[in-house]
Amino acid sequence: MRIRGINLSQAVLAIALIAALCWNVVYGAELRGVDVRTGATGTRAEIRLDGRPAYTVIPLANPARLVVDFPGTRLRGGALPAGGGVVSAVRSGQPVAGTTRIVFDLASSVKALPPRIEDGPDGATLVIEWPGDGAAGDPIARIAAGSAAASGEASAASAPNPAAASNDATSRLISSMAGAQATPPSQAVATTPVAAPAPAPAVATPPVPREVTPAQQVPMPAAVGPGMRPLVIAIDPGHGGRDPGAIGPAGNHEKHVVLAIARELARQINATPGMRAHLVRDDDVFIELPQRALRARRAKADMFVSIHADAAHNRAAYGSSVYTLSTRGASSQQARWLADRENSADLVGGVSLSRDTLSNVLLEMAQSGHMRASQDAATHVLAGLRDVGKTHKSNVEYANFSVLRNADMPAMLVETGFISNPEEERRLLDPAHQRRLATAVLNGINTYFTAQPPPGTLYAARAAAAAANGAVAGGSP
Repeated sequence: MRIRGINLSQAVLAIALIAALCWNVVYGAELRGVDVRTGATGTRAEIRLDGRPAYTVIPLANPARLVVDFPGTRLRGGALPAGGGVVSAVRSGQPVAGTTRIVFDLASSVKALPPRIEDGPDGATLVIEWPGDGAAGDPIARIAAGSAAASGEASAASAPNPAAASNDATSRLISSMAGAQATPPSQAVATTPVAAPAPAPAVATPPVPREVTPAQQVPMPAAVGPGMRPLVIAIDPGHGGRDPGAIGPAGNHEKHVVLAIARELARQINATPGMRAHLVRDDDVFIELPQRALRARRAKADMFVSIHADAAHNRAAYGSSVYTLSTRGASSQQARWLADRENSADLVGGVSLSRDTLSNVLLEMAQSGHMRASQDAATHVLAGLRDVGKTHKSNVEYANFSVLRNADMPAMLVETGFISNPEEERRLLDPAHQRRLATAVLNGINTYFTAQPPPGTLYAARAAAAAANGAVAGGSP
């Protein structure tokens, strides 16, 4: 049978091709899956994509939900996760033809952080995070909490957090500045003398508890004052996944120890007004070295801190140390040896570390503006670590660390101690010692940003308020 010169089979084939074309136009992208994880800093949802499709995020209340619509996208078959943390359930639907909807049912009205898309070797991932404490569903956090209870309350009741004592002073400074700006000139002179009321803070700043266990919730600090942004500190727990890092005499892996320390540092940072932590990894996954600083850049981090635990053939070696990047050689043979060892981590994943001459020249140009700032910040962190115990090196060391190469911000690598030393291995597993290490690093970060506050942050507002009051800024904000 022929239809005006075209036989029936050709007509059917043309219709099929047109239908396939329409399908590809309507369903141009695919959602490959959804994951929900909980950690020390909250709940994290990851929607894996095969491209970078457009999406719309819709928060809903009564009951609390977060809806994400993907026009022109279809969901690959597979079960959705049951939920975790603040996410009680995950559902999918199709509100209109060609649009895939993912619904996160929430156990409480926690506002999500702005969603972001992270690129990885397997494609793009839309990341949505709800701040809070997910230790209840995290086995590593549960182990840390149990160890803390077993170690006794004496270690928990250590010296007061230095940030707590200055939070009130910070609030008073910001409040006085905000109160002065809020008073119209027409009201500056009163016809009848009256007692001036105390100025109210623009945004209440919750006090930092002197000691918070991992099981307690630590909210993300809100921005203080209109137009302010938090300082973002990217924390990179070294190694992970199929790369265990160094292994201690008792069989403990570096990747687990540094993740626990990084989570504690993130908790303390999130409890500090004007700061927010960004964990490069919050679970046991392998991330290529160049990707770690790139993730910090996508989070618009103001500082990059990579956390590690050292190792040496000499089991008696002990003490913490801090390193920064150098593209012109190492400060010592040990620094060069350490950089070679850490840089070999990507060989576990089969990643080539070779670079051509042009790449090295461009890299050196990009890094030159940050090396002095990194050295300054690392010096303050090393000074904080001296309060915890004897450091392995008295000065900041430097070498060509791959993990620091892509950082366009002050960046450092902190060796928290020697896991190869049996005594230090035990200390690194102690939650009380982990808290002290995290506090030492945070104190160094505080000192650096107090002296050099970035514009638009609480630190800059605090410095301006101190200058306006004729005071010298100092301590934690």
